[in-house]
Amino acid sequence: MKLLHTADLHLGKSLHESSLLDDQKIMLGQIHDELGRDNYAALVISGDIYDRTVPPAEAVELFSGFLVRIHQDFPDLEICIIPGNHDSAQRLSFADRILGTQHIHIISSPEQSLVPVIIVKNEEKLAIFLLPFLSAGTLKVSEKSPKSPSVSPEFDFSAPAPSILISQSDLAAEASRRFSSVLATPELLGIPSVLVAHLFTQRGISSDSERIFLGMAEQVNPDLFSRFSYVALGHLHRTQKISDRMYYAGSPLAYAFDEAGISKQFLKVEIDCLSPGFPVAVTHVPVEPFRKVTRLSASFADFYTGTTWDEHAADYLEFTLTDTELIANPMNLLRSKFPYLLSLKQGIAQTDEGQTDDKTVSPGGLINPLDDFRRFEEMLHGNAEEDRVELFRELLKECTDEA
Repeated sequence: MKLLHTADLHLGKSLHESSLLDDQKIMLGQIHDELGRDNYAALVISGDIYDRTVPPAEAVELFSGFLVRIHQDFPDLEICIIPGNHDSAQRLSFADRILGTQHIHIISSPEQSLVPVIIVKNEEKLAIFLLPFLSAGTLKVSEKSPKSPSVSPEFDFSAPAPSILISQSDLAAEASRRFSSVLATPELLGIPSVLVAHLFTQRGISSDSERIFLGMAEQVNPDLFSRFSYVALGHLHRTQKISDRMYYAGSPLAYAFDEAGISKQFLKVEIDCLSPGFPVAVTHVPVEPFRKVTRLSASFADFYTGTTWDEHAADYLEFTLTDTELIANPMNLLRSKFPYLLSLKQGIAQTDEGQTDDKTVSPGGLINPLDDFRRFEEMLHGNAEEDRVELFRELLKECTDEA
């Protein structure tokens, strides 16, 4: 049984205010082409279909057209989709019951995830469980206690209230407990099972483009789901192996400059449904981006008048200038050669105090707003207090990351 595993499409996302819809359209086309190269039983998308809970209309239209094309060209293919933490589960699951009759399965509630999608192909049989992103409060632990037969349950205020689960680790533990009961049922004991989930597991490596949670309570122990034959994970943007049967497909495109130079891929998952233990083989299928995401470091003159870096003119670029003096309006000057230059840092330019500082230039070619904020603080108060500067720095980073 062959599955194509991908995740974190983030349709509608921009990179430093530059739309990636054309890149994403080509990437979706590569998914379609790969499905045509082999006899796949299912396409699995492990969350974060869109980049926002209210995605732009163009992104919705792009994904809708993709599903229509896939269903028309591969009518027997099962398409399994879950919402991630960037998605609105309710919006994504619109018309899910009708779509389910057309082999397009979208599960938006953790309660629904206990009913698997059963795939039968030739002599093989497989159960796929779809676990959407676990938002706080979406699962509860009910504490059972003896009830008085003379008291109606809705008026029995002595009974303890259900425990509402908040952290990702607690929610995942409760989901694991429920799955263990289902997997032990006779009808599922003799067939392999796949879990599709959107989680941040322990030992996972994150990237700047993810919305990462703070604290160990939000990291999930991967051993909770060791009973599954394969776990198809989403959320972390680097393709990575957590265990022999648990993988992050990673995002199919680079969505931050810290992912520059990292190859992106889909995962072909082959499960032997007829052999003892249900052996699994995972093959990386490379994704060829429309434009590469590239980081380069050199002097302004090397970029502006040299030819060394001209081969990257069509890439999405971040430059770090190595000049010891600040260059005025470097972004505007360099964009004449590098039209997709999106970020520029003046890496070792000297400050007024003679110390080095990492100065980022905005897309408009201006010095980092942090410097303007310092001057504004000095004008108002006579000095720039470091606690306010640090707060502004954090807010600036957050805004830049989200852009």
